Amino acid sequence: MTGRPWRDVVLPPVAERFCRYAEVWTTSDPDSDTFPSTQRQRDLGRLLVEELTALGVDAEEDAWGYVLATLPSPLPPAEAGALPAVGLVAHLDTSPDAPGKDVRPLVHERYGGGVVALPGPAPSGERATLDPDRQPALRAHVGQDLISSDGTTLLGSDDKAGVAVLMQLAADLVAAEADAVERGERPAARPELRLLFTPDEEVGRGTDKLDLERWGADLAYTVDGGAVDTLNVETFNAAEAVVTFEGRGVHPGYAEGVMVNAVRAAAAFVAALADEPAPETTGGREGYLHPHTVGGTAERATVRVLLRDFSDNGMEDKRQRVRQRAAAAGERWGAGVSVEAEESYRNMKAHIESVDPRAVTVAVEAARAMGFEPALAPVRGGTDGARLSEKGVPTPNVFTGGHDFHSVFEWNTVQNLERTLAYVGALVRQWGAAG
Repeated sequence: MTGRPWRDVVLPPVAERFCRYAEVWTTSDPDSDTFPSTQRQRDLGRLLVEELTALGVDAEEDAWGYVLATLPSPLPPAEAGALPAVGLVAHLDTSPDAPGKDVRPLVHERYGGGVVALPGPAPSGERATLDPDRQPALRAHVGQDLISSDGTTLLGSDDKAGVAVLMQLAADLVAAEADAVERGERPAARPELRLLFTPDEEVGRGTDKLDLERWGADLAYTVDGGAVDTLNVETFNAAEAVVTFEGRGVHPGYAEGVMVNAVRAAAAFVAALADEPAPETTGGREGYLHPHTVGGTAERATVRVLLRDFSDNGMEDKRQRVRQRAAAAGERWGAGVSVEAEESYRNMKAHIESVDPRAVTVAVEAARAMGFEPALAPVRGGTDGARLSEKGVPTPNVFTGGHDFHSVFEWNTVQNLERTLAYVGALVRQWGAAG
């Protein structure tokens, strides 16, 4: 079973929209000094503006590549004014961790539970497969219609799934509210919605240039999560340490008593982190230290280390351990050492609770109105919601149903996309009821 091209399958609107957006190349670039980091993200942004405008929605792309759109509340002004302006957020870019050009979505109808062979060779040269032994979440989706790439690229469910859900929600709301007015009925109550599509989330810059006042949301939700029926209400605290070792270069034939090899010091530092918690050995609420880039020469070598922890105390402890191990490695090899740590984002839970905890309580009530109890899970990664919450707009994260992000083995299902759309619609209605 290798699946069929998505255009050969009859799909519900949200799934069709997702596959169409997935084909647009929007990979961001962490090494770029522009914003957005790649202009190709604007291709999708311009498409969204065109589609929203065709629906009659006020939409624009600003100078930085943010797409902003407003769906006014259908309630009378006095009632609408009692509700917050609710932001709904998804990001335009896909991760640079796997190829993102020429994505070809395939649909594997009625998944039977076995290994799915994808037609294209993975970047490693081996044929890519979806394998429940390696990807156990597949077992919970037997009978559903899987969506994957052809195995040569990522799929882009992170976060084209969120983009498709919000765009389909806008189309559905516009149609339903126009139909209600035509029938002489009052449209379903909901708050004003402020849609936001951000560039460069995958490289940690998704909110760097955002004009919060222009956007105008009082609280928000990123539609950028994973497993269905899961809400993320807290994240890691995150920082990156850049550890630099300064050596002394000389001809190696005459180096005795003179050379100081910065590469050896860097290697000793990385070796000293071997017993620290790592991404590949931790889960749940466990933090880690992750040396992810090493480079340099005997004269100067640099190691970049990601620091992650859910608590402030745990984060400070990790900073101290990096400094101590760097100093010890430098002393061992006689190298100079400098450590620069830059904060990336902070745990959003405290910000949500202090500004407007209804961002969580109403989200839970919406799930219960649909008949399920949501899992409130910490997210082991950054979202635009963490940065927005820190800036004063409490922003939990909503599931999209995707799995195995940032890889050629990424997948979602038609049913998960429909589930996400149904939940976000319920969330909007719950805010209407809250007023």
